[in-house]
Amino acid sequence: MNKTIQVLFPILALCLLGGVILLSMALISTQTPLPAEAPVLRRTCTAFCLDNGDRCVFGANQDNTLEIGLLFVNKRHMLKTTWDPSTSGEYARWVSKYGSVTINFVGYQMAWAGMNEAGLMISTMSLAETRDPTPDERPPFNGPFWMQYQLDNHSTVEQVIASDAEIRLVESAVDHYLVCDRTGACATIEFLEGKLVYRTGEGLPVSALTNSTYHDSISAWEESPLKERLSDNNSLWRFTTAANRVRAFEPSSSDAAVAYAFDTLAAVSRQDTVWSFVFDPANLRVHFRTNHNPRVRYVDFSSLDFSCRTPVRLLDVHADVSGDVSDEFIVYTHAASFAHSTSFFSQHEGMSLSPFLVDTLLWGLESFPCQDSDTSTQADLVLYRPMLPPTVSWAGLAVLHRVGPFWIPLVALSLAFVVWRIALGQPSSLGRRLTWVLVTIILGPFGLLAYLLAQRKKRQVAQVS
Repeated sequence: MNKTIQVLFPILALCLLGGVILLSMALISTQTPLPAEAPVLRRTCTAFCLDNGDRCVFGANQDNTLEIGLLFVNKRHMLKTTWDPSTSGEYARWVSKYGSVTINFVGYQMAWAGMNEAGLMISTMSLAETRDPTPDERPPFNGPFWMQYQLDNHSTVEQVIASDAEIRLVESAVDHYLVCDRTGACATIEFLEGKLVYRTGEGLPVSALTNSTYHDSISAWEESPLKERLSDNNSLWRFTTAANRVRAFEPSSSDAAVAYAFDTLAAVSRQDTVWSFVFDPANLRVHFRTNHNPRVRYVDFSSLDFSCRTPVRLLDVHADVSGDVSDEFIVYTHAASFAHSTSFFSQHEGMSLSPFLVDTLLWGLESFPCQDSDTSTQADLVLYRPMLPPTVSWAGLAVLHRVGPFWIPLVALSLAFVVWRIALGQPSSLGRRLTWVLVTIILGPFGLLAYLLAQRKKRQVAQVS
C-alpha cells in the first residue's frame, strides 16, 4: 500500500503542476506587448475655443464609425506610473494633482478629451503628418495616457508645453491636440518630423483645429474665405467654418456661449458625428450630446467627489438620461471596464489586443494607489527604476485573478498532501516541517513538487549509505 501511495501521489502532483503550466501557457502565449502606441482610429474631429471674455468655452466633435464611449470621474492624489521605460531604463511616476472628467474611447485612464478641476481642457484630432519623436531618455507615453497625464498635473497651457522636456509622446495614432486653460489661453500641439511644434499667443490667430496641420488650416482660411472653395477638403472646410464662427462670436453669458458652441459643432458635424462636447470652465461643467441621445445634458464638478478614497465612477456616453447627470454615474467595476475595452479592440481595425492583455492593462491601471495622506509623494514627475517592470507585475495580477479560483484548491490539496506525508514520514525538526508547510502555502503545487523531489533525493542518499 505504501509503495502504491508513493507512486500515485507524485504522479498526481505532477498532473496538478502540469495543469497549472498549461493554463499559464494558454493565458500568456500568442500575446503581443502592451500598447506603447495609441490605437489608430479612422476618425475626423473638430475642436475650438470661444473667447468669452476672460474665459474659454471649449467645443469638440468626434466623428467616427466607432460609437462606444465612457465618461470617467478621475481622482486626484493617485500614484500613477507608465508601463514602458525610457532608453535609459527609467519609468515615470507622479501623483495626480487634479481630478478630472474625461471622455474615453479605449478605456480607463485613456482620455479622448477632458477637463480638470483647474479648468484645463484638451481634445485630440487625427493628423496624418504626425511623426514620433526619436526615442530618448524621456519616458514614453501613448496619446490617450499622455492626455490623462496633462489633466492630472497641469492648470495652464504653458505647463503642458513645458512638459515636453520631461516626457515623450509615442503617437502612432497620428494625432495633434488643442489645449486651452481657464484664462482663455490656447495652444495647438503637433509632432511634425519628430519634433514638437506648438502655436500659442500671436502665433494662434484663431483657436480651432481639425485634421490638417495648423499651418495648412490657417493658410486655407486666410486665402479661401468662401466655404464652397474648400468643399473638396472636409478638414479644411470644417476648420474654416469653425474659425469663422469663432471670430464672429461676441462674449455673452455662459449659457449663451454654450448654446453657440453647440450650434458651431452642429455646423461642422458629419453623418458619422458620434458626440459633441462643450466644456465650460467658468462653471466647471461638461455639456454633451450624442447621436443616440441628442438631448443636451451636463456634468457639474461641484456634485462630484474627486477624493481617491472613494470609488471611481463612470457613465456610458449614450445613457438615456437628461439634464444634470452628475448623480447618474455608477461605481467603476473591472467587469464593466473590461467589457468596454474588449469591445473597443474587437471593433478596432488598426490594432488588436487580446483579452488577456486588456485584462493585464486594466488590472495595472486599477492598482494605482491613493496617496492623499502622504504629502511627501505630492511631487512632480519622478523617474525611477522598479525591481520588476510594471508590465510584469501587472501580468501577475491578471494571472492571479484568472487562476485564483483554481489556485486556491490546488494549494489546499498540495498542503494537505505535504502535511499527511510529514505526519507519516520519519521524524524531523519542527523548523524543517514548518518550512515545508510555508513553502507549500506560498508556492502551492510547485512547493509540493519541491517537497517530493527533496524526499526522493533523501531516500536515494539513504539507500546508497
